[in-house]
Amino acid sequence: MKKIILISLLVLTAQVKAEDVLQKLQTIMGIEPSVEINLGAAMLGLLSGMTSEEKQVSEVMKNLTEITVRVYNLDDEDFKGDLNQVKSFINATAGEMKALGMQQLATIREDDSTVYIMAEMNNDTMQGLSVMALDDDSELVVIKIGGQIMMKDLAGLMSRFDVDLSDIDM
Repeated sequence: MKKIILISLLVLTAQVKAEDVLQKLQTIMGIEPSVEINLGAAMLGLLSGMTSEEKQVSEVMKNLTEITVRVYNLDDEDFKGDLNQVKSFINATAGEMKALGMQQLATIREDDSTVYIMAEMNNDTMQGLSVMALDDDSELVVIKIGGQIMMKDLAGLMSRFDVDLSDIDM
């Protein structure tokens, strides 16, 4: 019973922390995102059923509990934030995720781009995936996917959409 309570508290803490991260990001940005997507388990279940012809997509979606996407245009005239503060936020958040036990699957650090792909792993399944991408100092994309993602399903899906990760350091 103590293990169940401890696990529940850890899950709750992780969920609150994710909400805190998005709220902190919103404060730093000072502008509304140009794209905001919030899909919960019910909507994802509905979409999974609608994609039944696309078996690979349906297989991945049926076990998801959430998809959250935020896109901020940094070259928008309304953005008055500090780009260095945004970069520091991304690096610090990735560090915090690693400290919480998430695996850093990929990192890109270039003059004009910073990308982190972080995963919460449990044996052969991914329990969550987070992507933070600052591109050309003009756009910030933050994606959080929650739920069980089987690696075999993800590999098939990436193949289906011709995703090539060969040039990313992993």
